[in-house]
Amino acid sequence: MKFPKVTFVLLTLNDEKGVEKCLESVKKQNHPKNKIEIIVIDNDSIDKTREVARRYTKKVLVNHEDPYKNRADAMRMATGDFVFMMLEQDIELKSENFIRDMITPLLQNQNLVASFTRDYPRRDQSWITRFLSYNPIQADPLFEFLTPSLDSTLIEERKDYFIAKFTSEKIPMTTHMFFRTSDLKKTPVWNQEKDFDHETIVKLVKAGYNFFAYVPSAGTYHNHAKDFNQFLSKRIRNLENHYFPFNKTTKFNYVGGKKDVLKLFYWVIYANLVFPATIKGLWKFIKYRDLVLLLEPFVTIAVTDVVLIHFLKKSRGRKILAKWIAKII
Repeated sequence: MKFPKVTFVLLTLNDEKGVEKCLESVKKQNHPKNKIEIIVIDNDSIDKTREVARRYTKKVLVNHEDPYKNRADAMRMATGDFVFMMLEQDIELKSENFIRDMITPLLQNQNLVASFTRDYPRRDQSWITRFLSYNPIQADPLFEFLTPSLDSTLIEERKDYFIAKFTSEKIPMTTHMFFRTSDLKKTPVWNQEKDFDHETIVKLVKAGYNFFAYVPSAGTYHNHAKDFNQFLSKRIRNLENHYFPFNKTTKFNYVGGKKDVLKLFYWVIYANLVFPATIKGLWKFIKYRDLVLLLEPFVTIAVTDVVLIHFLKKSRGRKILAKWIAKII
């Protein structure tokens, strides 16, 4: 069998333990070692992150520039037939057959531009990470409500995977994917100055690459947050680093038209009523038998109100809100 070469792109910053677990899970893959390329771009860590990374790859670069630019530059450095964008330092590959399971659909079907999997909960994770991981793409209750579900994109079931069709109006929150490098080179994605999560997928869809493989069996453990405070801090950071800077230029917005704005106002009421989220949490507990899911109303109201308050504290947020209200009027 001829094994294709694969590239993993990993951005790092001050997490030597996480990087070791991440790269160790790559090292254990049932795939020829000379067919696995790892590119690490470190944002000037002050711990032993780079030292740990160099045990696994010679391609460890230090770059102080915009992390989104670093991602795009690293993608163009990839020499694999398939490139995984992005492997984060707090992610571990669940299976030793991760590479095989993820690239098999791409080898079988040339119409598929990329493959993605789901996150799984694990008992040694923090309670908030475990709570989020029962959602296949770790969407918290707010983003689960505002964005298209993964299931809504699935159009066909194959033996070991599903075929998903993305459209400009229906792109789920998944971002970690094995892309077919040759397809990337045919689109504006390959020459883009910055690689910004969903914007990259939007560009692929706009270029006519609508079909993706969903491979739930492959799986990742994404240790998203060490505690609830870090989780909320990440949500605020996403507003500052993702939403506000890209709101005017991105083609991907969580809230756009009048219908989306009305949905958001409805959600704020839903979250603060508490009772509906309590019922949802009880249903999830009965389904998965994990007590952490009973915290659904707490997570729902906390993430909603913290994001809302921070949004309204910023002048940019108030201006956006005024535009939303104008759309409704």
